[in-house]
Amino acid sequence: MKHKKAAVLLLLFVCVLIAVRVADTPEKRTIRYFHNHRAALEDDISNTIETGRATSKLNTTFNYWDGEHPIVEYIVVSRGIVSASRYYGFFYSFDNEPVSFQNSEEPLTPISEQEWEWNGEGDNHGIVRRLDANWFYFEAAL
Repeated sequence: MKHKKAAVLLLLFVCVLIAVRVADTPEKRTIRYFHNHRAALEDDISNTIETGRATSKLNTTFNYWDGEHPIVEYIVVSRGIVSASRYYGFFYSFDNEPVSFQNSEEPLTPISEQEWEWNGEGDNHGIVRRLDANWFYFEAAL
C-alpha cells in the first residue's frame, strides 16, 4: 500500500512538473520578466535619456540600436544555434514606434492594431506586439 501511494505521488509530481514546463513558454517568461522588473527597466530608460549612454543593471542581454527609431532592447530568452536561433524579448522605443528585431529596418506588416510581423532575408522573420506605451514584445527567428 505504501508503495502504491509513493508511486501515485511521484506520478502526480512528474505530471505537475511537465504541466508547468509546457505552460511556461518563452513568451510567458519574457512578459513575466518585463512585469517583474518594470521599475528597474524604467530606471534604465531614464538613465539612458539623462546620460545619453545606454546602461542596464539587469542581468539580461541589453542593446541600444540607433536608427530612424532608436530602441533599447532586452533579450530574455534565446534558443538554438546561430543559423537557427530564436530570440524573445522586449524593447523600449523612444518615439513609440514599433521596429523589427535589432532595429534592422525590415518593414512591418500589421497583423492587428497592436501587433506586426516582419520578414527578412532568407527565413528570418518575427513579430512585434505592443506591451504598453513605448514598450514592445518581440520574437525573432534567424
